Amino acid sequence: MLDFRKNVLGSLAFIIALLSYSLFSAPFPVKMGIAEILIGGLLVLFVSIPTGLIVMTGGFTLYQRYHALPMWLHMGFFLLLWWGLFNGGIIQGWNVTDIVRDIIPCVYLFVPMLLLPAMQRSGVNWLQYLPWIIAIMGVILSLRFYQVAQISPLDVGRMYYFDNFLYLSYDPSVIFAGIYLPLMAVHTWKSNKLISWLGSLMMVLGGFLALGSLMAVAQRAPLALAALCFGVYLLVVTRQSFKKLLLLILLLVGIWLFAQDQIQNSYQLLVDKQESFGANGKTDELAAVLKETSQSPFTLLFGVGWGGVFHDPAVDNMQVTYTHSALTFFMLKGGIIGIIIFLSYLLWICRNFLQGFSMSRFPLILACVVPIFIGLLFQVSYKTLSYGMILTLVCLLFDAKRVENENIK
Repeated sequence: MLDFRKNVLGSLAFIIALLSYSLFSAPFPVKMGIAEILIGGLLVLFVSIPTGLIVMTGGFTLYQRYHALPMWLHMGFFLLLWWGLFNGGIIQGWNVTDIVRDIIPCVYLFVPMLLLPAMQRSGVNWLQYLPWIIAIMGVILSLRFYQVAQISPLDVGRMYYFDNFLYLSYDPSVIFAGIYLPLMAVHTWKSNKLISWLGSLMMVLGGFLALGSLMAVAQRAPLALAALCFGVYLLVVTRQSFKKLLLLILLLVGIWLFAQDQIQNSYQLLVDKQESFGANGKTDELAAVLKETSQSPFTLLFGVGWGGVFHDPAVDNMQVTYTHSALTFFMLKGGIIGIIIFLSYLLWICRNFLQGFSMSRFPLILACVVPIFIGLLFQVSYKTLSYGMILTLVCLLFDAKRVENENIK
């Protein structure tokens, strides 16, 4: 009974932490405030201190009892975390604040290592609930964007809008909601149930708000990939259900009629931004990272460590601690060793994704792929809590598929 109560309280703490993040925090907070401390405490309550200590301090044999991640991956994370700390803090002597700013996204990226044991222990079907929680987070962040920018969704397309450096619409949960909710509106729709119609309408509205906030800041890659996802889903639906195909076509026509001006004007803003900025200095940034890490055999092999700074061409050669891609981030901070560990982790995630593939969860799969891809190659979104939650979802997909296969046998 005591364990049951602890699991319930832990699960509630986890949900409250994620919703608090979307309500009171930001994707890239300038400093740690009360909201961030509260969120961290709630997450620790869910994970539990013993599990956290096992993961962070290298209890490799003990961790295998959870049957969550392979030992080699745990060892790689341990090496990446603590060697990066030694390299950045002792050898290179970087600023403590910058070191902490780098360690936090590293933990976020490997957060499935902490969350999967806690999710197994809770007895909750997180694959069923977590997508909706992330989608709600995305809608809340979108609403906050409209509030901070002092606009309504109908103002989208008139100009670029600014949210006072909060970057709310850059959070991965926003593009997740923008894809997942409209697709689920069609995927779960049943023509003979009124509640299904109402639910689908609410999902479309939530997706519209999320995509609108992306249009307001002219985010090219997320919007282009979202359009691609809708096209792919349309092709799949044509083979499965004529009614759903008809609904999707009517939905697209309705959105076009309702928001024609916003869509056309937003498209023009995207074209203008592409012509003005192109790749936004991403290729120059990659060259700068390679130059920085090639200064000595040591930095080439081990990187500059956590807290390391460099002059980034993508932001007018300002001295910063981050890059606009998870791949270049780990190359800069961990060198060849760091990028090998991270790529190994990615391959493990990809294996989970492929083995967990199921047509019944096709909207979820599409909604996960886009923010993960964007964080890997285009944006700093890999440094957010939401990014780690989406990676965790991919791991849950594999676990669910494995359980289904075992039940069939």
